[in-house]
Formats: sequence, structure tokens, C-alpha cells
Amino acid sequence: MFDAINHICVVTADIERAVRVWADRYGVGPWSVYTFGPSNMRVVIEGTPVEFGMRVGLAHVGANTPTRMEIIQPLDDRSPYAASLAAHGGANHIHHVRLDIADHDAAVAQMHELGLRTKLSGRYAGRDPGTESRATYLSTEEDLGFTVEVAARAPDFPMPEPDFVYPPTAG
Repeated sequence: MFDAINHICVVTADIERAVRVWADRYGVGPWSVYTFGPSNMRVVIEGTPVEFGMRVGLAHVGANTPTRMEIIQPLDDRSPYAASLAAHGGANHIHHVRLDIADHDAAVAQMHELGLRTKLSGRYAGRDPGTESRATYLSTEEDLGFTVEVAARAPDFPMPEPDFVYPPTAG
């Protein structure tokens, strides 16, 4: 069902500190940090539309690998990231793992056949008008020990312009 690990997501209360630690101490980066909210994402949690904000940092782990780290900082208390952060006493922790799949809808249907439920589904706008990606979180904690995310995004999906890049690039 799964082709590869796309990213591992860590939730944090301070994304700027987190990307500095990952880059400066562990050599992972550069980090592109984005802000998502009601203007550029639509999310349904457990069947209910929910508006919330978050900052998202992405960086590849190593120069020759497609695997990334993702760091999410909730900007309010309405997201599953804020709830997870509260449940972990505010400590950084792994929230989910995104696994690459060949067909988003088929993978979600297959996981539903296994009795898993959709925890979150979202649509995220790209930089170019009319472009978007889709993501689905599934309830795999009992089976795998963590939440699985699967997504549908074209390989050339135009990410929004980042709020900042760390470490800053010359030029």
C-alpha cells in the first residue's frame, strides 16, 4: 500500500527555535517555513469543518533523499496539533508520519476497509491560483503506534512562498 516515507512530523510550540536546533545542531536544512490558515487551507476533523492556523516547516533529511522532516506549530487551540501538544505537556513530539502512495483515493478506501477512520482531511492551496494538494490522516495508532498521513500532490506542486528560510540563503 505504501511506497516510501515522505516525512515525519514533529509538533512544537516554537517553530523558530525548532528549525534552528535541527539546522544548527543536527545539520538538517535549509528549512522553508509557511503559514497556513483559513485563507489557504480547508480542513475537516472527524467530519466537522474546522478553521485553525499553523506554521509549517519542511526540510529534506540529507542531500540525496526525498525524505523530509516537517515541524508544525499550532497558532491557536482548534487544531489536532494543539491538542497533541497539550497532551504531551507542551513538549516537542512526533505527531504523524506521511507515507507516499500511488493513488490517494484508493489508499484511503483500502484503509477504510481495514476499519480505520479518517481523522482529518484537508486541502491546501499552492502558490499558483487553482492549485492544491490533499491530505488525509487515518487512525492507525492502535496498529502502528502513530497516525498515518497520505496525500495527493502533483510532483511539480507549487508550494506557497515561504515566510522565511533558515538558514537564510545568500543572494
